[in-house]
Amino acid sequence: MIFAGIVAGGCGSRVKSAVIPKQFIEIGGVPVIVRTVRAFLAVEEIDMVYVGIKPDWHEYTNELFERFGIDKERVRVIDGGADRNGTVMNIAEAIVAEHGKNEGDIILTHDAVRPFVTEKIIKDNIEAMKEYSACGTYMPAADTIIRSDGEKVRETLNRSELYQAQTPQTFRLGDLRRNYYSLSEEQNKKLTDTCSVFTACNEDIYLVVGDALNFKITTDSDLRMANALAELNEKREMRNEK
Repeated sequence: MIFAGIVAGGCGSRVKSAVIPKQFIEIGGVPVIVRTVRAFLAVEEIDMVYVGIKPDWHEYTNELFERFGIDKERVRVIDGGADRNGTVMNIAEAIVAEHGKNEGDIILTHDAVRPFVTEKIIKDNIEAMKEYSACGTYMPAADTIIRSDGEKVRETLNRSELYQAQTPQTFRLGDLRRNYYSLSEEQNKKLTDTCSVFTACNEDIYLVVGDALNFKITTDSDLRMANALAELNEKREMRNEK
């Protein structure tokens, strides 16, 4: 089976204008998290979508999904963990508890606050898993990147070798669980994303090409850009319906 694991446990503190976690903010009249879940449900290869949420927002999320007509048969809301990878592993264990241990199962992990992920990116991740045990979504660096101590430029890095990480990050579920539990608690605390679990175990990560529109809503500027893009998409859909 193929599962999507939506990581939605953040509090969104860098969106200063928000009074609720950023994944629940509406853009174009639709909450960010609803847009993200819909993007995965629209891909027929995805069997189930699991959403990892802070326990305090669990009931609210279920009510939100019901209000926006999210398919209850294909979506599960579970409590997230203490950090990103903790939430991913809670999702992984929930999948195993419901569906058993199947070595061929695939999980696409994705940030809830990347609502404009494309069907192509999702399908490219799934296609990559026919050959690889892990892949991530990346964009080649468009700008010159420097290394600095915060005061002076210390080094200009080779842009041709630099990529910006996005999500989904996709894995064989059995490999993900085995690698994660092979690391110590201290090692896992230092990892900033799930692909790092595989690199820490000296396993290769295949690169899937991302999309500039697959950006993460992190700041107020990102939120303004998301609203503008949602409005543009709505106008395009209206023109197509005429």
